[in-house]
Amino acid sequence: MKLRSRLAQKLDGEIAAAAAMPARAAVLQAQRAILWLRHGREAEAREELKRLQARALVHPRVELAAWLHLAEGLTAYFSAFGGGARERVRRAQVMAQAAKLTALQALCDAWLAQMAFVDRDIDRLVAHAAAVLAAPADNAAACRVASALGMAWDLALGAQDEATASAWYAWGRRAASAEGDDAGLAALLYNQMQMRALRIRHAALAGEPGEAPAVLLGVDSIGHFDDAVGGSARADLTPLLRGQLLTVQGDFAAAAALLEAHLPEAVASGLARTGVSLLADLAWCWANTGDVQRARALADQAAVEVLAEDAAHCDLDECAALHARLAQVYAKLREDGLAARHGDAAQAAWGHDAAQRRLWAERLRSAGLGTPAR
Repeated sequence: MKLRSRLAQKLDGEIAAAAAMPARAAVLQAQRAILWLRHGREAEAREELKRLQARALVHPRVELAAWLHLAEGLTAYFSAFGGGARERVRRAQVMAQAAKLTALQALCDAWLAQMAFVDRDIDRLVAHAAAVLAAPADNAAACRVASALGMAWDLALGAQDEATASAWYAWGRRAASAEGDDAGLAALLYNQMQMRALRIRHAALAGEPGEAPAVLLGVDSIGHFDDAVGGSARADLTPLLRGQLLTVQGDFAAAAALLEAHLPEAVASGLARTGVSLLADLAWCWANTGDVQRARALADQAAVEVLAEDAAHCDLDECAALHARLAQVYAKLREDGLAARHGDAAQAAWGHDAAQRRLWAERLRSAGLGTPAR
């Protein structure tokens, strides 16, 4: 299926127009390969990048090398949410800075801000986001940093103040629309929906009412949009989001089917941290559909896996959700001692999560990252 975004058409046209300028054409082809990656066209992108890497050795140029480092970093990011991604993107950023490629430098900083959010590293997130906003305006960088800051504010304030995060998402959508970047629009839509769904899931685990039915419609719309523009990277995540919300709704059989189908690929390709709490969700589904033996075995596995978390940069809300869900599973299985133990661990983790949220809000405000520029 051909990509139907304006950005893809623009790059195809520029590449054709640069046929007599091989050095320029190679840079544009690297940019197009990155777009293919962002639309989930990994095989096409991989083949193009392999060809461009060979060219870069024959005809070395700093600009092409920097774009290729960014491309390789994003390949790692989309396949494993880390796995050397940050190092490659930072190399691209350093090279862009040295060569005074300001737009590329800002784009690298924006992706580094996104990766810092995934790592729950507020100091790096603030530093890279501030660098993007201090640079000359660039729609590609603005779209990406808006996503990072929208999620950061969602994490910091949640339902207390949705307007702050929403302002960043809206700013990013305007930039993506101006760029003709449908992959960027899809990513913003998914990230905003993901953070909203997490709030609903966490509220449910705390015994508070949620809004899952409305959000499920939004989750479906992500898949429809992806199909319309020709695909997206990590399309496997949308069914997992739906599975979480179905679990919240108590539709355990449907939720289990989605989680069973999509968790193996997600965990194998780098979603190990969130994947552990989803294992607990699956155990809860099985406990409620009568598959008691598998529920107990999976709960025991998840309880051991959480011990591997790095407390400095782990997803504290996911740790809390994991323990809260395990407490429910063990209570359902009449393992009162284990249920109490995980209930206590959940309360402690929710306390640490609240402290992290306060820290993030303070750091974002003190860095002047409260609202986007008009």
